[in-house]
Amino acid sequence: MSSDVDAVVTVHPPRADADRRIAVLYLHGGGLLYGERDDLPTPYVQALTQAGYELVCADYPLCPEASLPQVVDAVFRTWHSAVGERALSGELDGFVLFGRSAGAHLALMLARAIRQHGLPAPLGILDFYGYPSLTDASFERPAKAYAALPAVEHSFVERFAGDEPVTSGPKALRYGLYVYARQHAGAWLELLGLDGSSPERTREAWNLSAEEIAALPPVFACASTGDEDVPYGLGKRFARSCPSAVFRTVYDAPHDFDRDTSRPEGMQMYRAAIAWMERLA
Repeated sequence: MSSDVDAVVTVHPPRADADRRIAVLYLHGGGLLYGERDDLPTPYVQALTQAGYELVCADYPLCPEASLPQVVDAVFRTWHSAVGERALSGELDGFVLFGRSAGAHLALMLARAIRQHGLPAPLGILDFYGYPSLTDASFERPAKAYAALPAVEHSFVERFAGDEPVTSGPKALRYGLYVYARQHAGAWLELLGLDGSSPERTREAWNLSAEEIAALPPVFACASTGDEDVPYGLGKRFARSCPSAVFRTVYDAPHDFDRDTSRPEGMQMYRAAIAWMERLA
């Protein structure tokens, strides 16, 4: 697959009388295997735009049709065209990177890529139940919550093994990929194309080093103690190792605790994140 696939963005403008001239680039979750740019619930979109932020929601190539190196390359190009060039020209006064779950991992990798290219850093990063590395043992072994579900066989995965790029993957069509990935040892990394065939195709290549963590802009991180996908301690340890991070805890809620907007924890966390962003500029 070519790494030059163009992703699509949805732009939600800020409230006109409160425009901060700051864009928030949002990257969805889905284990890099499924998901869509417009999955952020409307109350959170409205909270961000009413607070004066432009929200830019981006698609990106999904695995296994793409490899993780191709995904990160595409995310960088999407950021550059949708946000970065505008920040460089002065049209924006800055930008924030925002991701949920796998999207938060991409946000961290994007911040690293921006620094490697010598470009202006984001004002901050919103890391909602993400992870800074792929070397945690929990990503290699079967996950208990998914092992308890009906088994997904490799034949299901083979349906998606083509070379045509996919940048939007509804959960109803592709969720089985993620279940398969978390039911079988090593399967998730395999589907991400991390087969060790080159330095960039190792899981170590997609970890943040201590030096890279120290160079990150301020980070707002949050996770639930009941997270069944990403170990709660992984995010907490990352925040402790990052000099400019704050970490907020939700208790006994699922991985994506903000999915159900009837629960108060989600909006409480977005309000806390917005208050934190207001102190960045």
